[in-house]
Amino acid sequence: MKSLLIVDDDQNVIKGLRKHVPWSKFHLKVEATAGDGLEALEKIREKQPDILITDIYMPNMDGLELIQRVRKEFPAVSIIIHSGYDDFDNARQAMKYGVRHFLLKPCTVPEIEAVLEEMIREIVAQEKQQRLLKHYHEQMNEHLEHIRQSLFRELIHSKYKAGDLPVEKLAFLGIAEKSAIVVTTISLIRSPYLTKGKEREWQLNHFAAGNIIKETLEESGHSRQAAIHIVDYSESTFLLVFIAKNGGENLAAICKNTSEQIAANILLYPGLSLAVGIGKVKAGIHELSASYLESRRALEAAEYQEINKVYTYSDVQPEKEDGSFPYPFELVRAINDAINDREYESILIHWGNLENYLLSGNKIPIIVGQNICISIVSAIMVQKHREDQFTEEAEDMSTYISVICNNYSLMELVIWMRTLLRDWQVKKEEELTGSKSNQLIYEVKKHVHHYYDQEISLAVIADKLFINRNYLSQLFKKVTGETFVAYLNKYRIEKAKERLREKHYMIYEISELVGYQNPTYFSQVFKAITGISPSEYCKNVFHKVKAGADK
Repeated sequence: MKSLLIVDDDQNVIKGLRKHVPWSKFHLKVEATAGDGLEALEKIREKQPDILITDIYMPNMDGLELIQRVRKEFPAVSIIIHSGYDDFDNARQAMKYGVRHFLLKPCTVPEIEAVLEEMIREIVAQEKQQRLLKHYHEQMNEHLEHIRQSLFRELIHSKYKAGDLPVEKLAFLGIAEKSAIVVTTISLIRSPYLTKGKEREWQLNHFAAGNIIKETLEESGHSRQAAIHIVDYSESTFLLVFIAKNGGENLAAICKNTSEQIAANILLYPGLSLAVGIGKVKAGIHELSASYLESRRALEAAEYQEINKVYTYSDVQPEKEDGSFPYPFELVRAINDAINDREYESILIHWGNLENYLLSGNKIPIIVGQNICISIVSAIMVQKHREDQFTEEAEDMSTYISVICNNYSLMELVIWMRTLLRDWQVKKEEELTGSKSNQLIYEVKKHVHHYYDQEISLAVIADKLFINRNYLSQLFKKVTGETFVAYLNKYRIEKAKERLREKHYMIYEISELVGYQNPTYFSQVFKAITGISPSEYCKNVFHKVKAGADK
């Protein structure tokens, strides 16, 4: 129901309108009345009605001045002039302020109803148009934001020269081409022991962190100095792209202050931890990738040293003059990746490379060696958890950390870690030939036997068995002595040979029946396995049958 204000210095007119006009028929309610323009303006500010019905000639403030003031302060209010014939010339002045509806005194109820009906139709049409326009702008903004996010991802992962930038797209999206930029990477710390039942909680935490970032940026007060774009990079990572508006002298300080405020606000949210890395300020958007990579390097240092802090790229860069050293990010990552991918044969190889670095006279502080060992042990614990072995090993993590932190000899620490990795590798290799492994291989083969005529991938089978694809691939080869692809091809070719002996199908039909969409490729695989082509196989079968019949 919409509200209405009636303004007239004649109380009889007001009483008559309130009494005789069926306002409820038009879903209207007389919210208030006023005897002059000044009183009316106060009540409009207080009540904010949807419709104003006003006379022209009134004391203190006439209707024309009232309309002018209302149009300036409350442009959405619909106005009806209710005035005598002699005032019609003045009423025309009101048209300059967008007034379109007039009632000449004295007027009948049907005349008033007709004007109200017309006005309500206009209001409904305007509201519909505004809703459509709002929806259009929302969709347009979403579309532009999607394009902007895609562009930032492209710029992050591709190195551009200044002259190679998509200038028109940048201009369309309102992104300055030659302004100074800097990137912040915010990584939410996801618990390695996050169960499937907690996945929903993690998604809510990610959503909450995104909202906190937006709210902090809105309250930061830096919008005049820098445009700050949020890139929702992954389920645990947000990027902030700072683009200077007036030079770049203060951009580094703005970036660091804003990043620290965001980190502080996120840490107020229960259950959230993070690490924040900031790259160096660059001359233009074409260097976005470089600043991003620097922020990642700073972020990696944060993860290995202390979480819930903000690190700049300058913080983690080696300073040769003071005896600092580069942290072996790539070597540690290679070991953790090998553990994660269950590439057991590679683990000790990568550890050997890391040993050489640690013991090569680089004067590595013991705390760095301890942090590296804790990182690797954590990766092993994650794997044990994924393999449903975490319950029996849960107490070991604190024991490992105690051993690591109480070991102040880098050589002894390296030997201890090497022994731990070798023992774990031997244990995992023994598991590859155990009964559980044989059951997994049986399930893989059963899947092939049932679905050999369809598209099959080991990744899909691994998902169904809730196991890592790389691990399953290694396990299959270890147990069967051949790769999964080799086994699949051999099984399909055996089925193809059965079909060929039946003589009911063409070769291209058999190709599809055994899971090959390309007959040429089918023939190549067939010959590689049997030594002859499908057509030659058919001829051999025919000759054998004929020879048997002749006998």
